[in-house]
Amino acid sequence: MGCLGYFLGLIYQKRILKHGDNVISSEDNSVISQRLMNVRNHMMRLHELDSLKKRVSDFKRESKAIDKSIDRLEVTLDHLHKMIEDGEEILAETVLTRFSKHLRQLLHECASPEIEVSVHLEHIDCILALLCALNHNKWSYEINTDTLADIDLGRSIKSMTISPWIFEKMGGLVQSVGAGNVVKLKICSDTYNVKYTLESNGKIYFHETIFT
Repeated sequence: MGCLGYFLGLIYQKRILKHGDNVISSEDNSVISQRLMNVRNHMMRLHELDSLKKRVSDFKRESKAIDKSIDRLEVTLDHLHKMIEDGEEILAETVLTRFSKHLRQLLHECASPEIEVSVHLEHIDCILALLCALNHNKWSYEINTDTLADIDLGRSIKSMTISPWIFEKMGGLVQSVGAGNVVKLKICSDTYNVKYTLESNGKIYFHETIFT
């Protein structure tokens, strides 16, 4: 009986110890779970902060692009006014027609965060035509879209990304590009981007924008 009591006591003690281990393990798991939740919450806040910073950055970029576009409109009006004063009525009428179209397109693009590629191409063509007219049609331009996939014409890119770039690279050439010069713009696409190659006066510029 003494041996039996000893063995029963030993078994009981092992069960108590085992139960104690389970309690400690459960408490540890609870602490770990709480810490994991805290980490997840912090990560979510960081993602939200990063997203907010990106939105602020995009807003500043878009605002800057719009401000520059407004400045360019004023410069164009100054050129138009001078043409009228110099008696270049036919050229002034051409500039006014293209300027009016560009203004409508600009308002349309500013009103939406994205724009279809097919519509975007019309905007680029109008911009180059306007810049050409402002320089008394001393130069011409070509837009090559042979390597732009047809399926990508219906996709969209962010508004106010390429039009300002065209003005930035070509705006200074309004008065300086010589007669007979041909400005070449090649536009192609892949799965993720639309890519632009602008060539003028022996200089080549590259730019690209992602599909939204």
